[in-house]
Amino acid sequence: MNNYSNFTIHLEEPNGEKYADAPDDSLGELSHFELGLKLFCFECDRPVSIEIGEEKVKVFLDPDICMMLEDELPKKISELSQGHPIKIEFVESVCLTLELQPLTNDKISFNFKEFGYLSPNQFTLKSRNKHFELNKTQVIAELKGFVEQLMEMAQNGGYITPEEKQEFLMPLREIAPASAIC
Repeated sequence: MNNYSNFTIHLEEPNGEKYADAPDDSLGELSHFELGLKLFCFECDRPVSIEIGEEKVKVFLDPDICMMLEDELPKKISELSQGHPIKIEFVESVCLTLELQPLTNDKISFNFKEFGYLSPNQFTLKSRNKHFELNKTQVIAELKGFVEQLMEMAQNGGYITPEEKQEFLMPLREIAPASAIC
């Protein structure tokens, strides 16, 4: 029996509310893929639940997950699988940093750092730091599956092309199968 904490990330049902204007590229600075990804996250926005041990956090496709994807999440997942530490930051909906540091072939040190103000009316800073040990194989499989699901949805919705999807997911192809990670 192991004493690892659980890690999950999954999409919830859409809520239909829009809090910002649709992204545009009036200056023509974005590639088809970049604009498609932004439009997908905006038009298909929904809450995303992240659970680490007993901690539960809700973020949103737009802007939180969109920013993670723009920050080359597949490359970060690949780096994690190769034993390198990574940081995943959520600075829009919540003020949260997730720091993942591989310890062994099957164990990850996971720091959950939350910061911000106590409430909109209270300008007192809060800071919370929790540490977890997670199963490396489970974390990588969960992150990889989540990114692949999003890219499949974006392609099926016509936001990105199959070629763009394959190129974006290329770093995930370098990850050894789950049985070889341990």
